Amino acid sequence: MKSEEKKELEKWVNDLPENIKKVALRIAPWKKYKDIRESNSGNIYKPISYYEEEDGRITITCEKSNEEMPLFGGYGVFGINPDNLREHS
Repeated sequence: MKSEEKKELEKWVNDLPENIKKVALRIAPWKKYKDIRESNSGNIYKPISYYEEEDGRITITCEKSNEEMPLFGGYGVFGINPDNLREHS
């Protein structure tokens, strides 16, 4: 992570609740991710928001590329477990 990115991330997460902050530091909103459950898919996930469920779990809403039907563009997917996302290189 570049020093400028790190400074911006620290400013952004400063006001987040502690449990969301931990996830946001691990799954940065400006990076792209793959879902480990879709190992053969070309879909890319970009975090949009972080949410604390009633049971305390943190989930992420992402914009998902639509590799199956790219003509229609990407779409939002909510309730993603952050443990299922791996940074896309």
